Amino acid sequence: MHRPARAHRLLPRRPASSEWVAALRAAGIRVWVQAPSGDMARQALSLGVDGLIAQGRQASGLNQSTTPTLALVRELRALTDSVPVLAAGGIADGLSAARALFHGADGVWVGTRMVASVEAHAHPAYKQRIVDGDAGDTDVTTVFGREWPGHRMRVLRNRVVREWTGREGRVPMPMATPERVGTTRLFPGTPGGGPLVDVPRHSAFVPTPDTEGDLEEMAMPASGASMARIESVLPAGQIVVELMERARRVLADPHGLDADADEDGRG
Repeated sequence: MHRPARAHRLLPRRPASSEWVAALRAAGIRVWVQAPSGDMARQALSLGVDGLIAQGRQASGLNQSTTPTLALVRELRALTDSVPVLAAGGIADGLSAARALFHGADGVWVGTRMVASVEAHAHPAYKQRIVDGDAGDTDVTTVFGREWPGHRMRVLRNRVVREWTGREGRVPMPMATPERVGTTRLFPGTPGGGPLVDVPRHSAFVPTPDTEGDLEEMAMPASGASMARIESVLPAGQIVVELMERARRVLADPHGLDADADEDGRG
């Protein structure tokens, strides 16, 4: 996997100013853009960014992409040979990593697989749902819109997702005293954890070990394409070593990697 040598900043998936990028780079910070499309990648390259992350439609969390990961990797690779391109979306084992590298990625961005790691500061039940889930167990929805109105998220399909996906326009508007579905800490994993706060319904707060309440009403970002390849919660170091060792073995005999295998619409 590619790891920049210096500090780096990942810009949001919206246009940024050339002055902003120049100021960051002048401070010794490498600037990367997570691009869900070729158009966004072109804008980023015109600003002089140091790297691109090809976020395919299989990726979890905030996701504006409609292009399969491997196809997007090829599209971004065709745009530039001057900056690294990472593949994001459905990368969870050595085979999926090898496919991305074969199709032109310089490295891989691993999300859902790392949520199901020992070290991840995620709620144990959230981790187990990823282990138990399969390719068809996620949806892209805007139902978690209090913090990011209208932004698409790929999440585990729980009760609130099944109830509202496809009719998000009918979700009740936030109220002065919104319905509470649980509590959490504002700054999980830090000394003291910050104050205990309510988790309102339709919030994008992700459940951590400090979270208590109804996970059937909470946002749990996940990639179904990745979940199909995840069978247990493992230490992060073991995940990385096993993933890359398998990828190297597959790339040593890359027969069949030219096909867009596992590139379906199930996420």
